[in-house]
Amino acid sequence: MATNASTLKLFLLAGLMAAGVLLSCDKVEERLDDLEHRVSNLETVSDWIQQVIRENKIISEVREESDSYILSFTDGTSLTIDNSGGELVSIQINQNTVVITLADGQSYTLPLVNTSLTGIVLATTRPAKLGLGATTVVSFRINPSNAGFDVKDLTLETDCSYFALEEVRQTEAEGEYEAVLRDLSVSSDYDEDAYFAAKGIRSNAFRVMSNSIYGLNTGLPVVVLDTPDAAPIVSKEVWLEGATVTIYNPDGSIDYEGSLSVKGRGNSTWTQFPKKPYAMKLDSKGEILGMKKHKRWCLLANWMDRTLIRNAVAFEISRKTELAWTPSGKFVELILNGEHKGNYYLCEQVKVDENRVNITELKKTSVEGGYLMEVDAWFDEAYKFRSPVHDVPWQFKDPDEVNQAQFDYMYAYVEAFERSLYDDALFKARDYTNYIDCDSWVDWWLVNELAQNGDVNQPKSIYISKDVGGKLVAGPVWDFDWGTFIPVEFNPSMDKINYSCRGPKFYLNRICIEDPQFRALAKEHWMRFRSALAEIPAYIDSLAATLVASDAINIAMWPIDRTTNQDVTLSYMDAVARLKQAYTEKFQWLDNIIINTY
Repeated sequence: MATNASTLKLFLLAGLMAAGVLLSCDKVEERLDDLEHRVSNLETVSDWIQQVIRENKIISEVREESDSYILSFTDGTSLTIDNSGGELVSIQINQNTVVITLADGQSYTLPLVNTSLTGIVLATTRPAKLGLGATTVVSFRINPSNAGFDVKDLTLETDCSYFALEEVRQTEAEGEYEAVLRDLSVSSDYDEDAYFAAKGIRSNAFRVMSNSIYGLNTGLPVVVLDTPDAAPIVSKEVWLEGATVTIYNPDGSIDYEGSLSVKGRGNSTWTQFPKKPYAMKLDSKGEILGMKKHKRWCLLANWMDRTLIRNAVAFEISRKTELAWTPSGKFVELILNGEHKGNYYLCEQVKVDENRVNITELKKTSVEGGYLMEVDAWFDEAYKFRSPVHDVPWQFKDPDEVNQAQFDYMYAYVEAFERSLYDDALFKARDYTNYIDCDSWVDWWLVNELAQNGDVNQPKSIYISKDVGGKLVAGPVWDFDWGTFIPVEFNPSMDKINYSCRGPKFYLNRICIEDPQFRALAKEHWMRFRSALAEIPAYIDSLAATLVASDAINIAMWPIDRTTNQDVTLSYMDAVARLKQAYTEKFQWLDNIIINTY
């Protein structure tokens, strides 16, 4: 027991005498010696508490351990009450008192020191941001942490009436609290100072902003992304940790908020274009804007795309087929470190996951799968190889690191596939079908053909997966923001509507041209999807209608100085009309070719 033994003995002796307990001095000394470390007897606890009351002692701290209470007093003494049976005493701690109830029903109230509040300190200097009618949390702590403080005493001081204090709650940490502010739906444009106050103590000032202070009223969700100390995002290799994101629905309510890491992404889009795309990695999986839970998300800039919707339209075409998974996305306004960055496409990143590319996660002890590979002329991943027969650039995408046995396995598998394709005898026997899933390759080709995606011929941004015991599965589709959906009359690389994805650098050229059974399968799929694919022009119109207001702001911020899509000089709706024209022409041409020649 931490209590000074002689002092405790005097207290107990006085208590015993006052209670009329008659014991010889030897017996009292013997009894007190037994209590030097713990008090565990109901009678002695009662005696001692009565003596404390007579001495006007004040409790400074009550600490509960697994089988005892430790009472500390302002004069430096303390006492451990053994409560291992859980039946000796119960203790209730109030703001200014401690109530000790004994097993026999006796109850004693002792004063608890009331430390005065000296400060209210905010946990961050970042502004609090509120959507229309939404709430946000402002964290703070009190000094000292054990000061007498009632959450009902806290008030919010501000010169405006746009928001109010809704609730104050204590966290698990001593002295730390959360204040909930609510927007009162009075104004959608404010930037005001506010303070917390209690018992004459005032916090430092903090800013409260509406999430629409940047003049945004486009009808799109708003992504507010803040990096630590507003640090710029300068690398696509190194994650910038400690960032936060809040995603507001168009009505101002919060869809998602959390912490994350962020970095740049893309190849030419990152290194050559002024409007930068970003990758986000949430600290924990989250569902965003109705899309399924995951940590990894992309903010695509679409700078080269006058219509903004080429990726979204291609993804919608993909969803009309039977490809296993297609990325979902939502158009948003991005505010990065307080600066509006324009229109972005927030979408799912291509990753191995039950909610995305649903294949077996590759373990170190496995070699058969699952692999997510990327065929890409940039050839910039750490683990990669050029195929030995056809010189195609294959890269390991997920996982992005493999051991030698896994590397050798995929290399040998691709080599065997290519030999089956480019050896005339093996090709005639259709041996290549032992290595690829033809249904997925048909669907993947149809999507890219309808979008006129010439990147296939470079080849670039081609995803192919292989699961345990499975074949090479084409998809998901990806990357359609430039060089796609261009009518023939405006496309200097085409003198007529023709095949876009059958160049010699990838595998489709020989398969589509020379294998009549593959062509027959393509016709079968086309006839099954034909009605759904005919609905794409209506989808283009409805999607573009939601982006007119956003485009007006975005194109002023990010004027396009290249003519890759042949629509840079057009108004927004004229560019959309040209995209729709390109799709309609290609659909009709492909429909005629497949029905009549396949």
